[in-house]
Amino acid sequence: MNAPERHEMFTLPEGVRKIELLKDSKMANCIQFNIQREDHTIANILRYKLLQHPQVLFAAYRMPHPLEYYVELKVQTTSRTTPVDVMKEAIESLMLEYGNIRSAFDNELLRVDASGDLGRRGAGFGAFGALDPVNAEFGVAGDMGRGPRSDDVDIDF
Repeated sequence: MNAPERHEMFTLPEGVRKIELLKDSKMANCIQFNIQREDHTIANILRYKLLQHPQVLFAAYRMPHPLEYYVELKVQTTSRTTPVDVMKEAIESLMLEYGNIRSAFDNELLRVDASGDLGRRGAGFGAFGALDPVNAEFGVAGDMGRGPRSDDVDIDF
C-alpha cells in the first residue's frame, strides 16, 4: 500500500521545524506558513481567527496532498502590521478561548462529580455518556432509544 504509516501523521521527523515561513514575492506583506503535521482542523480555525483581524487582507489555507501531513496557510496584511504578528495574536487568542472552554468543561465535571450523579445509567463520565465506553453503545450515549436519556446536562460558559 502507498499510504505512509499512521504515526507519521503526528510525529515530527528529526530536524523538521513545526512551522516554516515563506515570503511571497508576488504579494506585498504576505507570508505562507507551512505547518507540519496538522490538517484542516487547526488550519480552518486559524484562518477564521485571522480573518477577524482588521489588518488582515487575505487568509486562506490548502493541503497540498492528503498523504502529505502539512498545511499551507497564506496570510496578507496591511502595511500597519506583519503576518507573523497577526498569526501570533491569533494563536494567543485561540489558546485563551479554548483554555476557557476547557476550564468550564473541567468545572462542570467537578460539579457533576460532587453532586453524585455519576451512578446513573448513561451518565458515564461526568454525565457525558458518549465519553463512557461502558455505558455508551457504539459511541451513542444513553439507552439507544429504549428509554429516556439521563445524560442531559447544561453547561454554562
